[in-house]
Amino acid sequence: ISHGEVAGHDACDLSGGVTVELPLSKKKGKKKEGGTSENQSASISALGFWVTDCHGNLVENATLQDCTKQCEGMTTSEILEHAVGSLANDDVSAKGSINWFLFACPCRISSHKNGVCEAGDFSSKSESELEGTKPAQTAFTLLSYDKASDTSLLLVKPDTGRMHQIRLHLQALGHPIANDHCYGGDLWFGDDEGQQACQNSRECLNMLDKGSSDAELTLSKAPATDEEVYQVVANKSREDGESMDEFIVKTCVWCARCRGLDGIHSLDGSADARRNNEEAVFRRTLMEYLVRSQGIWLHALQYSLHVNDDKGSRIVKYRTKLPSWVNDFDVK
Repeated sequence: ISHGEVAGHDACDLSGGVTVELPLSKKKGKKKEGGTSENQSASISALGFWVTDCHGNLVENATLQDCTKQCEGMTTSEILEHAVGSLANDDVSAKGSINWFLFACPCRISSHKNGVCEAGDFSSKSESELEGTKPAQTAFTLLSYDKASDTSLLLVKPDTGRMHQIRLHLQALGHPIANDHCYGGDLWFGDDEGQQACQNSRECLNMLDKGSSDAELTLSKAPATDEEVYQVVANKSREDGESMDEFIVKTCVWCARCRGLDGIHSLDGSADARRNNEEAVFRRTLMEYLVRSQGIWLHALQYSLHVNDDKGSRIVKYRTKLPSWVNDFDVK
C-alpha cells in the first residue's frame, strides 16, 4: 500500500523519460584482443520511466493515467488475473490488456552498519562515492485506490533484486509505502491514537534511558550513563556454570533497561519489589512495542521458478493469499 493517489503524479506532467550517465569506476580485468577489459563495470545506470503492455511492448506517448484508468470497473482480483495470469494457466496470451509503469533508478547501500539504502540521481557524485551503486528496475500497476485513507494498492514486479529496492523506488516516486517510516512513510499510519501513544512512549523511554529528546537517541541508541555502567557492570564476574550468553545479558545495560527501572538497581527481594519490577517490565515492553514498526504493507504475492529436470523445462509458481491489510480495498 503506497501513500497517495498514484494518478496524482500527472499533475506534475510525468510523461516521457530520461537517462543519466554515471561514470562508475572501472574494475581491472583480463584484456581481450584489441585491449578492452573483459571485466569492465557498467558505465551507465538508467534513471527514467516508461510504460509497457502486459507483453512487454512499449506503449508510445503513455502517461501514468494510462496505468490507472485501466482499473475502472474491475475488481482487484480481476486485475490480478489480467496482470499476472492464473496459477493454472501460464499462457501470456491469456492475460488481459494491463499496462505496467516501469521505473529505473539506481540504488546503493549508504550505511552497511545500519542497513540504510538510498536511490536517486547520483550523477553528481564523485567516482569514489559511486562505489556500490547499481542499476535497479521495478514495474508497477495499480490495483485499487481508497479515497478514505488516501492510499493506493499496487502490484509490483522487481526486475532486479537490490536491497530495499521496492521501498526505495516508491519513496523516489513520491508514493512511499504508507507505514514504512524508514523510507518516507508514517509509523502507525492512519491511526491517530497509535501515533500519539508512540510519541508519548518515545518521550518516556528517552527519560528512562536518560537520553536526548532527539528521536535518533531513543532506546538502545542512547549512550550508557555512568550510573548504569556502575550498577549493571561494575564488580560483576562470571559465575561457575554461567554461560557466556548469560553473563553478557547480566552485564548488558540495554538488557537491564528492558527489564525495567528496578532491573538496574538491586532488588531487596520483597514481594513489593518483585511486583514493581514486573510492572516496570510490562510498561517497558509495551512502550518498546509502540515505538517500533509492526510490519510494513509489503507482501510477497507470488514466486516463479524455472525448473529443468527429467520432466523437462517448466515454470513452477506459488501464490500466497492476499494479506489482511487489503481488506479496505475492493477485493472480490
